[in-house]
Amino acid sequence: MIKKMKTIFVKNYEEMSEKGYEIIKDVIETKEQPVISMTTGGSPRGLFTLLVEGVNNGLDISNTVMMNLDEYIGPKNAVYTVNTFMYENFYNKINTQPKEIFLINGEADNKEEEINRYKEVLNAYPRDVQVLGLGTNGHIGANEPGTPFDSTIFLAEHDDSTIESTMREYNIERDEAPTEMITLGFTEILEAEKVILLVSGKRKSEAVKNLLEGEVSTDCPATALRDKDNVIVIIDEEAASLLDEETIK
Repeated sequence: MIKKMKTIFVKNYEEMSEKGYEIIKDVIETKEQPVISMTTGGSPRGLFTLLVEGVNNGLDISNTVMMNLDEYIGPKNAVYTVNTFMYENFYNKINTQPKEIFLINGEADNKEEEINRYKEVLNAYPRDVQVLGLGTNGHIGANEPGTPFDSTIFLAEHDDSTIESTMREYNIERDEAPTEMITLGFTEILEAEKVILLVSGKRKSEAVKNLLEGEVSTDCPATALRDKDNVIVIIDEEAASLLDEETIK
């Protein structure tokens, strides 16, 4: 039997966020020391809102380890950083904190040393969940088109479409936008027990079509996930709008 990722089709962004939250909540409630690695940006904002509500209404994360997929190269407290996003959207809003918080340092002087430090964190804390978003060009994290499927954590340069998405998401000008990022490669991403890919909106519809119906190719990095049975893709109607009916069935 060919291994295959699980695809869940939902109506809208809210349902996508709820479905993602349900999976993470179940892991937090059933694992002895859950390890959750998040992503940032527009796709998971709704998920973070639900996580904040959950924690502040009794979801116990006191034994949970939290980490992240990537981090922009730039000042730690810049508006666009993963560090800023995580504190503004999660850590500053919850009344109990996780057992451990691990973030990549995007302003470290020695990037190679920082990459090696984070490798040690990943080895020490095997992830139960890795949350992902999908780029309009099919990128995952900063694994842009052309990135080998056996990539490991590395310093990546952003494609123009990714820079433009960052500008739009954080309302910044081109000269303010970061152009590099330390990101987990596909090797580390797929080592998580569960990988959740959240996809919403018409802007992602072409990438979704390539992911589910196109050739498996580094031209669409997300296709690296297609034959992996630990991957769950949650797609709303707008993001699925270009798919063939047979694919949705």
